[in-house]
Amino acid sequence: MIRFRWAVGAILLGGFLFTGMAGAAEPFTSAQQDAVKSLVREVLRDNPELVYEALQALEAKQQAEQAERSQKMVAASRAALERDPADPVLGNPQGDVTIVEFFDYRCFYCKQVTETLFNVIKADGKIRLVLKEYPILGPQSVQAALAALAAQRQGKYAEMHAALMAHRGALDDKALEKIAGELKLDLARWKADLDAPELKKRLQTVLLQGREIGASGTPAFIIGDRMIPGALDAETLKAAIAAARAKKS
Repeated sequence: MIRFRWAVGAILLGGFLFTGMAGAAEPFTSAQQDAVKSLVREVLRDNPELVYEALQALEAKQQAEQAERSQKMVAASRAALERDPADPVLGNPQGDVTIVEFFDYRCFYCKQVTETLFNVIKADGKIRLVLKEYPILGPQSVQAALAALAAQRQGKYAEMHAALMAHRGALDDKALEKIAGELKLDLARWKADLDAPELKKRLQTVLLQGREIGASGTPAFIIGDRMIPGALDAETLKAAIAAARAKKS
């Protein structure tokens, strides 16, 4: 770390000398500028990994700043995220901790985490799960999300959600209609609802919510006042739930 800081310092010093001193009363001579350039080249030649380390440090800093911005946005819009009556709610509707999940039915990691998520919710017994249809992976994602919201109008959102998450392969019109038929939905009504302007508007609302809080991928979870991206394992989920519950007590 000391070597890294020294080398980066030398590089930054070189940049400072060229930019900060360029307008000085007595700028560096050509020989002095050549000496600084030589020093920077030597550092990078002898320690090429320092460039990668510097980029890693920069990326970590940017990620930390993004996480801080996301947490502020989550806090500012928490009521809309957790209590919008248009959102499907599974688990225990009267639960003391709410988990909000932004997901896409074509997302491999969303499918991967589903069983773990529902097992944790079932074992806990006091979790509200708010599901945010966040179709960011293309037209089939949008159609699958509309299929689920159309099923919600017939009281079968949970069944459709489970079926879509379990499905492997394309989610084209044929596959969606097959799933709807297996769930014994009123197909004529379901197909009509796929084009309902209210459902399309709902997707737009959730897409805006996701962008505002910095959900750049799926799945993204909000547990308490934290946004946690990615497929979580059971222990991480339980720890986040416990932390959110502890803050309420």
